[in-house]
Amino acid sequence: MTNQILLIEDDDALRFSLAQAFDLEGFKVIQSSNFDQARRTIRANFNGVILSDIRMPGKDGFDVLQYSQGADPDLPVVLLTGEADVPMALRAMRQGAYDFIEKPCKVDYLIEVMKRALEQRQLVLRNRKIERDLARNDLAAVNFPGNSAATKDLRKAIRAAANTNSNIHLSGPEGIGRRVAAHTIHKLSDQQCQFISISISNNEWHKLENVGQTEYQLDVLIKNLERATSEDRSRIVVLLQRDRNFRIITSSIKSFSEHRETSTDQELYDLLAPIEIRIPTFAQRREDIPEIFETLVRQVVRTRNEDMPEITEGIITEVMTGKWQKNLVDLRELASKFVSEASKSERSEFPSTLAQRMDTFERLNLIEALKRHKGQAATAAEELGLPRKTFYDRLKRYSLLPKDYT
Repeated sequence: MTNQILLIEDDDALRFSLAQAFDLEGFKVIQSSNFDQARRTIRANFNGVILSDIRMPGKDGFDVLQYSQGADPDLPVVLLTGEADVPMALRAMRQGAYDFIEKPCKVDYLIEVMKRALEQRQLVLRNRKIERDLARNDLAAVNFPGNSAATKDLRKAIRAAANTNSNIHLSGPEGIGRRVAAHTIHKLSDQQCQFISISISNNEWHKLENVGQTEYQLDVLIKNLERATSEDRSRIVVLLQRDRNFRIITSSIKSFSEHRETSTDQELYDLLAPIEIRIPTFAQRREDIPEIFETLVRQVVRTRNEDMPEITEGIITEVMTGKWQKNLVDLRELASKFVSEASKSERSEFPSTLAQRMDTFERLNLIEALKRHKGQAATAAEELGLPRKTFYDRLKRYSLLPKDYT
C-alpha cells in the first residue's frame, strides 16, 4: 500500500510534531516548509497524498491545491488551517480538496483522514496500472487481477496457451471465468484469429455453417462439454478432421481426464489432446477478491461513462464475507449495484443558498464526529461542544442515527 505523506507546514514545531506522529504510524513523511520546496515532489502518479497548511508566507495552501490538481487531478490534498470558517471550507471542497481540517485537531482523527486519503490514492494508482496493462495488451493481468499464487499460475498458463496452436481445455465451476479465459487466450494470440463461440446447451452448431476457408486461424470455443451428446461429440470429431486451421477451445466443469475416463468416444479425446487449464475458484483466490471487485467496478464505470466511486472499507468487508455461490455473476451484480448507488449519491445537487451550505457543512461535521466515535453520541456531542439534547435535535433534523456509525 502507498503510505507516503507530503507534509507542507511553515511552523517548524508543528511540522516536526506531525511528522513524528505519522512516522509512529508507519507513514513515510516528506517534509516541506513552503510551496517552492514541495513542488519538486508533486507530480503525476505521486505514490502518496498531501497535507498542507493553508496560511503560509508567499504561496498558500490553495496554491498547493491548484498546482497538485494541475500535476494530477486525482491526487488527494488535505488542507489545514487555524482560522477556519464556512466560506473557506466550502471554497476548499469546491476546488477539489480531499478534506478540510481546523487546527488544533486530534492527531488520531488526522491520522484516520490521511489513511482514508491514502486508500483512495491506492485505488487510483491501481486502476491506472490496470489501464497500463490494458494498453500493453496484457489482458491476462486485466481479466484475472490479483497476486495470489493461484492467479499468477493462471495468468502464466493463459499466456503460454495463447502462443501455441494446440487445442485447449478450460475447466472449473460455473461462473468462475472460463469464457473470459477463452477470450483472453484468443486476444493474446500472436496470429490473426477469428473467434466463434458455440454453446452445446443451446445447440449452436449452425454458427459453423458459413465458415469458409481462410489463411487465418479460427478459434472455436465449445462450451458445456459435459453436456455433449454422442451426436455433439461426433460433430467435434468432424470439426477436428476438417482440412483447415482450427484451434478448438473446450470448456467444462469437468477436467479433461474426467471426460476421457468416463467416455466411450476415445477418438474425440485422442484428437483433441489439449493443453488443460484449471480456472481456480474464489476460495483459492480469496485474497484477490477485493481487486477482482475493483476491476468489475471499473468495467461497469467504463460501460456507463461514470466516475470511479471510492471503494470504502465497508464494501470491501461485504465483498470479503460474501458467499459468491455464482462466483463472478454474483460479484458483478454487486459491482453494478454499487456503482448505481454511488452515482445516485453523486448526482444530488450542490447546495445553492448560504443556509443550505451551512446545513451541509453542519451535517458533514455531525457525520464525521459519529464516525470518529463509532456512533457514541455522548462522546461526539462532547467533542463538538454541544449539549446532549441539542446534539440529538441536530441528528433528528438531518435524519442521522448513531447506530448507523457503530
